[in-house]
Amino acid sequence: MSLKFRLVFLAIVLGQVFLLLGLIGNREYTLRTGTEVVLETLPVDPRSPFQGDFAILRYEISEPPQGLHITPGVSVYVYLAEGPESWRAVRYETGRSDFDDRLFIKGTMRSNGEIDFGIGTFFVPEGTGFIIEQASDIKVVASVDGRGKAIIKDVLVDGVPFSEARDKAPPR
Repeated sequence: MSLKFRLVFLAIVLGQVFLLLGLIGNREYTLRTGTEVVLETLPVDPRSPFQGDFAILRYEISEPPQGLHITPGVSVYVYLAEGPESWRAVRYETGRSDFDDRLFIKGTMRSNGEIDFGIGTFFVPEGTGFIIEQASDIKVVASVDGRGKAIIKDVLVDGVPFSEARDKAPPR
């Protein structure tokens, strides 16, 4: 192999490694520096025959108030306030001021009238989806950074972290 080919190959491999590290680093930064919020959810579908067990989560804050019409595809900034058990939406806007320091989560309006925050799926170990399906109260603990990006840290099933609920659940 020629030196030029080796250098090009090495550059491509290093580029992929740096891209992957950047993606991981960005998520890790959000998890470590973001504000932790607890969001109310409603599970929709706990199983996929192709992907295994997971929960599709709908958030109470993903439904804008009646009368607020936002075009699908538009970014939506949902400003949050802490409540006794979870955070709630206090304002929905399609623009954001750089001087506004209130906590917000950024999403995109979907054609079905709900806002997608990018945290709508939670994968669980195979055979444990029933735990979420049978729960009466599901909350998501998410980390939200200063740009409004959210990442799921944990899912609370009837008040306990999913890992504890999984350990206590009878085997199926």
